[in-house]
Amino acid sequence: MRVRIVLLLSVLIVLLVPGIGRTDAEPTLPIHDGVGGEFAAQSSLGHEVRLSAFAGKVVFLFFGYTSCQDVCPATMSHLSALTRRLGPKAADVQVLLVTVDPENDSAEHLREYLARFDDRFIGLTGSDEEMARIASLYLVEHDASHGMKVTTQHNRSKPFVEKAFLYSHSQQIYLLDKLGRTRAFFFTGSPLDEMETAVLELLSE
Repeated sequence: MRVRIVLLLSVLIVLLVPGIGRTDAEPTLPIHDGVGGEFAAQSSLGHEVRLSAFAGKVVFLFFGYTSCQDVCPATMSHLSALTRRLGPKAADVQVLLVTVDPENDSAEHLREYLARFDDRFIGLTGSDEEMARIASLYLVEHDASHGMKVTTQHNRSKPFVEKAFLYSHSQQIYLLDKLGRTRAFFFTGSPLDEMETAVLELLSE
């Protein structure tokens, strides 16, 4: 009888006292090992930055270029809409655009381009080798799809050069947590509700 009473009391304590007998919930966003890593590059801020400089913030990382006529401006507009939606919490979120066209995308060009969407967005550039290394960390594929420069006069994003390569490139948006780990992938057109939910989850970790 005494044993039964002790067992009953133990069960009641577990049920009535918050946190007793429970473990912390597992995060719903997995960590994608092997995708991403530390890097440094020249930035539209006018100096070199490292990914680790954004520790404590949630980061959206996208690979594109300023002469892109469709996917890149659409993606930046989508991320701009998301940051407006986040309101004050956007202060803890950083959008990074890594160029796949460093020949044309200087730090100054990136700064002017990104200011059209949100002046808090940061562009990253450097040598072909430096950009290729960063792209390889995130398993990004890109190439000058036509092998020759074409006119940009009809480019609605108002490029900074008269002619440029058209690049085919990976289109995913990488979501990094406060430790710089890749946690999710989105695309232009991904529902803002889903993206906001993911950001808020990572901010709460």
